[in-house]
Amino acid sequence: MPDPISYLKKEPYPMYINGQFVPSGCGDTFDVASPVTNETIAQVYRGGRADAQKAIRAARTAFDHGPWGRMTQLERSQLLLRAGEILARRQDEFIAIEGLNCGKLWPSLKYYELPSSIDAFQYAAGRARCVEGKTVPVDGGGHYLNYVVWQPYGVVAEILPWNGPLMMGCQKVSSILAAGNTVVIKPPSWAPLSLLELATVFDEAGFPPGVVNIIAGPGSSVGDELAQSSEVDMLSLTGGTDTGKRVYAAAAGSVKQIALELGGKSPNIVFEDVDVDNTVRWAFFGFTLNSGQVCVAGTRLILHESIYDQFIEGLRRMCESVTPGDGFQQGVNFGPLISREHYEHVLSYIEQGKREGARLVTGGFKYTQPELARGNFIPPTIFADVAPDMRIFQEEIFGPVLCVSKFGTEKEAIDLANAVKYGLAGAVFTRDARRAHRVAEQLRAGQIYVNTYFSKGIMESPGAGWKESGVGGAGITKYMHPKTVFVELTDSANPPV
Repeated sequence: MPDPISYLKKEPYPMYINGQFVPSGCGDTFDVASPVTNETIAQVYRGGRADAQKAIRAARTAFDHGPWGRMTQLERSQLLLRAGEILARRQDEFIAIEGLNCGKLWPSLKYYELPSSIDAFQYAAGRARCVEGKTVPVDGGGHYLNYVVWQPYGVVAEILPWNGPLMMGCQKVSSILAAGNTVVIKPPSWAPLSLLELATVFDEAGFPPGVVNIIAGPGSSVGDELAQSSEVDMLSLTGGTDTGKRVYAAAAGSVKQIALELGGKSPNIVFEDVDVDNTVRWAFFGFTLNSGQVCVAGTRLILHESIYDQFIEGLRRMCESVTPGDGFQQGVNFGPLISREHYEHVLSYIEQGKREGARLVTGGFKYTQPELARGNFIPPTIFADVAPDMRIFQEEIFGPVLCVSKFGTEKEAIDLANAVKYGLAGAVFTRDARRAHRVAEQLRAGQIYVNTYFSKGIMESPGAGWKESGVGGAGITKYMHPKTVFVELTDSANPPV
C-alpha cells in the first residue's frame, strides 16, 4: 500500500450537491486533524444554511420530478451494486483516508470496516428488489381487498457519527437509497473525509443528480437546517443522546419522521460458570474496540463475586499489554481518541471516577512518550467497585474506560444492568443456556449478545435503542412508511347510509 497520506486531497474537499462538486457558498474552509498527531491533514469546505437549502432542494427535485422515482427496483439495485464494486476497487484509498482521519487500526479497516462497507451496498441491492407488503383479510365474502405496501418517505437527511463514518455511512445510505428515497448526508465535522470522498463513488456509479448530496458543516447551521426544513421528510441521526435531544427539539416544528440512534452504557454480565480466560478476552474486546468509541461497547462489567478478583486481574494484564500508536504501523493494536476535545472529555471522567471513590485498577494516566503525548491516546482504564450512584456508572464516557461492579444473585445482576437511562445493548456470559435466555429476556435493551460481544449481522438484524438510546426502527423499513389500501370488489356496492 502506498503512503496513506498520498491519498489525501491537497485542495479543500468540496461538497456534492445535485451531481456537482462545489465549494461552500461562503468559500470558508475548516481544518481536519489527525488524531495520532493533532496536526492538520486536510481542509474541507464549511457548509452553512444556504448550502443545506440547496442540497435539500436538489434532493426534493430528484425525488419529486427526477428519474429516481421512475426507476424500477432492479435499476436502483444495479446502481447500488455498481457503487459497491467501485468502493471495492478503491478500498486501499478509503482505508487510508478513514485511518488517517479517525486514527483507526489498519487491520480493523482492511478486514472488517471496508468489507462491511462494501457488503452494505451488496445487501441493500438485494433488499431493494424484495421489499414486500401483505394482504389482510378484512371480510369473509370477497367483497373487499386490503393490501399494505411500504413506500419511501421522500427526502431523508442522514447525520452521521465520527466513530465509524464510512462503515455506518455506507450501511445507512445504501438502505435509504434501496428504499427509494433521496438523501442529504451531513458527515461529522471531526471525521468528514471518507464521506466526502464517497461522493465520487456515487458520481462514478451514475446515480442521477440530486439523489445523493453530501455537505460538511456545523450542527448549529447545517444540522439545524436539515432538522427544521419542511422539505425534508425524515431525519435520521446517529450520535450522543444530548445531541439527539437537541435535534428532536429542532425537528418538532415540521413534525417530520425522526430516527435517532443514540448513546449507550451497555452492561456485560459475567456469571461464575464461565471459562474465565476466554471471557476475559471478550470483556476486553467489548470495551476497547476502537479505543472504546463504540456506542454498544460493554463499558459496565457486572461480575459475579466468586470470580471477581481473578477476572479483574486477567483484564489488568491484557490492558497493560497494548501497544498504542499509529494504526498503520506494524505491531500497533491500540489507537487514539478522535480529537483533543474528546480526549479531555474522557480524562475528566477518569478524574471523576477517582473523586467518587472507585478503585483504579489500571490506566487512568496520560502518556508521556513524545510520540504518544502529541496525540489523543488514553490507556485502557479499569475502575473496580463501582456503585450505581457514581457518575462513571451512569453516564456514557465513550472511551476505553471500564466500570466493574460485583453481584451475587441473578436478580442483582439484572437490577444493576437495568439501572441506567440507556438501553442500547448488553451481554450475558454463562454456560447455563436457560439462565442465558432468562437474563437476555429481562435486559431492557435492543441488542443482546450471549457468550459473545458485538453484532454478527448489522445489516441482516439491526438493533434499535430502548429508553434514551434511541427512537425509531431499524433496517430498510426504518426509511419507509406503510400504506394500507382498501378496494371495493363488488359492482353494486352502496355506502351504508
